[in-house]
Amino acid sequence: MMTFGVDYAWGRPGAKALTTAGVHFAARYLSHDTSGKNLTKAEATVLSQAGIAIVVVWETTARRALDGHAAGAQDARDADAQAKACGMPAGRPIFFAVDFDASNSQQAAINAYLDGAASVIGKDRVGIYGGFYPVKRALDGGHCAWAWQTYGWSGGRWDPRAQLQQYSNDHIIGGVGLDYDRSTKPDYGQWTVGNPAPPPPPPSVPPWPGRDLTQPPVMRGTDVLIWQKQMMHRGWNLVADGAYGPASEAVCRAFQAEKKLSVDGVVGSKTWAAAWTAAITH
Repeated sequence: MMTFGVDYAWGRPGAKALTTAGVHFAARYLSHDTSGKNLTKAEATVLSQAGIAIVVVWETTARRALDGHAAGAQDARDADAQAKACGMPAGRPIFFAVDFDASNSQQAAINAYLDGAASVIGKDRVGIYGGFYPVKRALDGGHCAWAWQTYGWSGGRWDPRAQLQQYSNDHIIGGVGLDYDRSTKPDYGQWTVGNPAPPPPPPSVPPWPGRDLTQPPVMRGTDVLIWQKQMMHRGWNLVADGAYGPASEAVCRAFQAEKKLSVDGVVGSKTWAAAWTAAITH
């Protein structure tokens, strides 16, 4: 079941703003930075108390993974210590960033880096963040058990094994710039302070509003806004303005065709439910 999350670095949107925006998890950094980029125990506690789960990613420099096995081992030691200090329960994974368009010729070094991390914390706790190709190659080779794929450098492709997807950049919540993410599995590496098990997922599908969304004429309402936001979270190019007009119908038709639903441009009960339950392939 898909849940909506965000990732951010130096800014702090605040738990209230995140909750108001419908955020269920925040992906936060671990690193050697000393200027405020990293997750802290205080922040992790506030997020946890607000019911916002946490995912952690280690990134010092974009190409750090090219430094191989020894670098991976050292980073895993540092990342694990920082994560534990923030209140991460035992056994939860850490994602390691490959934050560039890695080529096939660079994969051996990346795999060695992930293997180095696994030598310290175990492969079952090692995740990769990156584009489609390094993620796929690392998973194919068995070098990690977790994956957070970005749409960047991916050519529109998604690896279905990735538990997390970063699908849209450059948004603002609470005055802070951040990126949009979504989970594709019930367990995507999330945790809260003092809770060793993943928090329970939110309800899967909001109740159908009881009316078909269609046009013309343009239909307006909170139900339209809820559906539009969900389609945006799935990665569709759509403005959430609460007005079901030609642009919304076009997205609806494309979505229906992709999911092999009846293509009529009408958001009825089946199309409504599919917006939350269908696999993400767009």
